[in-house]
Amino acid sequence: MFDLTAQLVEQVQQARTEQTPLHIIGGNTKSHLGRATQAQPINVAGHSGIISYDPTELVIRARAGTTIKQLQLALAEQQQRLPFEPPQHLGLATVGGTVAANQSGPSRPWFGAVKDSLLGLGLINGYGESMSFGGQVMKNVAGFDITRLQAGAMGSLGVITEVSIKVLPQFNASKTLVCELDAQTALKQMQVWGNLSVPLSGMCYWQNKLYVRLQGSVAGVEETATVFSKALPLVVLDAELALAFWHKVTERELLVAQQQQIMWRWSGPSNAPSNALDNTEFINWAGSERWALTSVSETTVANPQVTQYRGGDRSLDVNPIINAHDQALQQRIKHAFDPDGLFNVGRLYSWL
Repeated sequence: MFDLTAQLVEQVQQARTEQTPLHIIGGNTKSHLGRATQAQPINVAGHSGIISYDPTELVIRARAGTTIKQLQLALAEQQQRLPFEPPQHLGLATVGGTVAANQSGPSRPWFGAVKDSLLGLGLINGYGESMSFGGQVMKNVAGFDITRLQAGAMGSLGVITEVSIKVLPQFNASKTLVCELDAQTALKQMQVWGNLSVPLSGMCYWQNKLYVRLQGSVAGVEETATVFSKALPLVVLDAELALAFWHKVTERELLVAQQQQIMWRWSGPSNAPSNALDNTEFINWAGSERWALTSVSETTVANPQVTQYRGGDRSLDVNPIINAHDQALQQRIKHAFDPDGLFNVGRLYSWL
């Protein structure tokens, strides 16, 4: 456990004096995200450790370099969990990087994204100032929007130094149901079930099979499983196999891009048609997230909701298209936090 805030502030101040762009690195598990850029690294991996954790208040506060694995181990001892179910990436993913990338797991439609669990956050801005936003309780809304603004910003607004996160109790029961189905029917069924007030925590479609994960109270899980099984010929997946499957979903290991392939990610309304993304191979989040692979020589359908997630030419813009109005807004926000353009310049977009 090390508090390197002073050293990080000094590095940012020196970079500002010398007008040296910075590339923020934690566990370095997200280098495939965004555009390829060149800048001087500033490493926050050593700035780590759980600052405070009160299980009775359902809040954990940690420095940015703390790994997701460390957080989850500490929470597991108290039968608690991170609501947004983030990937660990072989135990290297940090909480700062997870917030910066806004990476959430299969339970995201029902328990929210990373930003929805953020209570407070520490940040070093482009002036080299160490700032604090938000608090450690949901009712404390001072600076709340500033806190959430960092989720998905990919470090473009500053160096995240610490975060306070709302946590939840572990589930009492878990059951995964599966059946063979065609993609169109699976999408329609996921849309129906996804709108019900039932203990869902995961629904996806992979290799001609629909997977439904139920987690909650024993009675709630059993009752929902019975109701769902009347609509489709679902069978219960072995507990260990289910755990392994959802681990792969969380870690994004089902689809693997080979050297000459591009991995595409589409995110949008769950009721979008099955051909919303060409060559779809994996459907997650009850239809709201879809994944595809193409060769580097192929192109995907021009779609403002598609991200070039991994592979291909990363010198071009790879994130979803943003209109001119929103571009101008993001540029003003960037200038407010980082007036000299020090942090992860061009990582999200070529114009940011």
